[in-house]
Amino acid sequence: MSPAQLFRGRVLDAADHWRIDLPDPGRPTSIPCELHSAYERGPFKTCTGCSRDLADGCLYQIQKVVRGKETVFEMAICQGCGMRLYEEFSEESLEALKSFFLENFKPSPECSNCHFCGFPRPLAKTYTIVGICQKALLIMPPLVLCDRCSESLQARISKKTRDVQDNFIRSTFPGVPADLDVLTSLGGLM
Repeated sequence: MSPAQLFRGRVLDAADHWRIDLPDPGRPTSIPCELHSAYERGPFKTCTGCSRDLADGCLYQIQKVVRGKETVFEMAICQGCGMRLYEEFSEESLEALKSFFLENFKPSPECSNCHFCGFPRPLAKTYTIVGICQKALLIMPPLVLCDRCSESLQARISKKTRDVQDNFIRSTFPGVPADLDVLTSLGGLM
């Protein structure tokens, strides 16, 4: 699977004739500790959405929302669950996501700054870090999205898509407090 397909089949979709230059994926590396589960105290083992064994070779994405030094939300989601969620997004939102990436994405193998505005990650109040993985390997450098860019991205998507995101969060994570804003973690990075 190409890096194009890793970004939900949309970021580098030849049929749509749009392109974003991704950082050179280089050689796969071990998944760094910052992408391990804070709650399981180690690597993610199963898909948060469907409980699929992540060691079976499927592609999956790890997303963690970090506030200060505390992980406030995390998930590992297999490509199948991610695609099902993505297919529910409105066309308006898909275009908004595409536009956001085309206008703002700044490729870099480093994850010390937001990949969309360049804001230093240590100074961000909240940020999302995303890793694309297969088995126990990180197959592309992690992406960082600061809280300001998350808010900007969420402001572009439709109510329908926000509702899809919210329903996914609430049904998959029934213990998530109602006042915890975790939608920024699902802003189309999958």
